[in-house]
Order: sequence, then structure tokens, then C-alpha cells
Amino acid sequence: MNVIGEEQREFLRVDHETMLNFREVRSEKLSNKNAILTKNVSACGLLFRTENIPPTLSSTILVELDEKMMSLCSEIEEDLVIIENGIMGRVVRISEGEPDVSYDVGICFLRRKNMTKNDIEDLLNSVG
Repeated sequence: MNVIGEEQREFLRVDHETMLNFREVRSEKLSNKNAILTKNVSACGLLFRTENIPPTLSSTILVELDEKMMSLCSEIEEDLVIIENGIMGRVVRISEGEPDVSYDVGICFLRRKNMTKNDIEDLLNSVG
């Protein structure tokens, strides 16, 4: 039985606000950088806010992390798809942040164990 308002998340989320950049993978190429403000992070993903047009739902993105966040995420989950100075993720949620100003975007981190060799090679080619 689900209780209204009951927490459904499997992983604890830690509030962490910092400015970062993300780039969306489009036709095997990366889009231009877009500034974001992370809101929280967990072992499986993160939530960020952007004032730009958000990436599309189910799209693959590269979130460029600072050294501290990269180290933390790598310690929590060693199977992440890490390319250059970022972690690959898939957009799983988009909602309005501040009305008519921003969007909140939830991503789940991609994991190597869930991908084929060709999938990973395609991602490497998109950022290389």
C-alpha cells in the first residue's frame, strides 16, 4: 500500500548546490555547454536546475563535475560511465523549477554493467 507523500526513492539524496555544466549527446556529438545548479546528488543520480531549455526526456548527457564531486561519486559507485571530467547520465525527469524561469532535471547515472561494448564506444566517440 502506498501512502500519499511517502518517500519512494531507493537512495538517500544529499543536498549539494554547486554550479556545473552539462552537455547533451546529439547525433553522436555533444551540444554546447549549459550552466546548471545542482540541487542534490545520490548514488544513482542527481537533480539540477537550469534556466536554459532543458535536455529532452530520455536523452543522454555528460555532466561535468568538479574534482570533489567526481571523487565522491566514484567512491559511492565504481561502475559509473566516466568520460573526461564528467559522468554520463540519462534524463529521467523534467519539471518546472521556478515558474516561467527554470527547469528541474533529474538524471540517473549510466552504469557500465547495463551497457554493451558498442554503447560505450558510441559514447566515447561522441565526446572524442
